[in-house]
Parts: sequence; C-alpha cells; structure tokens
Amino acid sequence: MFISIGALLMLICAVWFIVLSIQMGQSTAEKVLWAIANFLFQPLAGIIFFFVKKAGLVPMILGIIGVIVYGYGFMTSMSQVMNQLP
Repeated sequence: MFISIGALLMLICAVWFIVLSIQMGQSTAEKVLWAIANFLFQPLAGIIFFFVKKAGLVPMILGIIGVIVYGYGFMTSMSQVMNQLP
C-alpha cells in the first residue's frame, strides 16, 4: 500500500517538475535537459532545480515525502517476505 502511494507522489512530483522546467527554461535545450533530468533522477534533480531556479518548493517536498513513503513501504514489505522464508 505504501509503495503505491510513494510511487504516485514521486510521479506527481516528476510531472510537476517537468512542467516547471518547460515553463521556466530559457532555451529549448535547457528545457529538454531539465525535463529529462527531472524525469530520470527524481528527487535529486528536483532539489538541484529548486536551488538553481529558485522555484518548485512544493513539488520538491512532495517528492521527498514520496521517496520516504516508498522506502517505508518497501522495507515493511521486505520484512514480511523475509519472515515467510523457511
């Protein structure tokens, strides 16, 4: 359950940052570079984008929360799997 919620939060964050990078980019190359970076390397690219462009605090926090929730869900599901091993 937590894995899907965390993944959904990270997806929303990535899309939000892609839209922000397209809106705030100076040139087409910069827009594409930030969009690809934000799609592939969330939340690290979102944090860098926030400090470079001074925009996107809410999606950055949303992405960090998504990673934390995803990690918690992964750890709890793995502990259940490990308890079922013989």
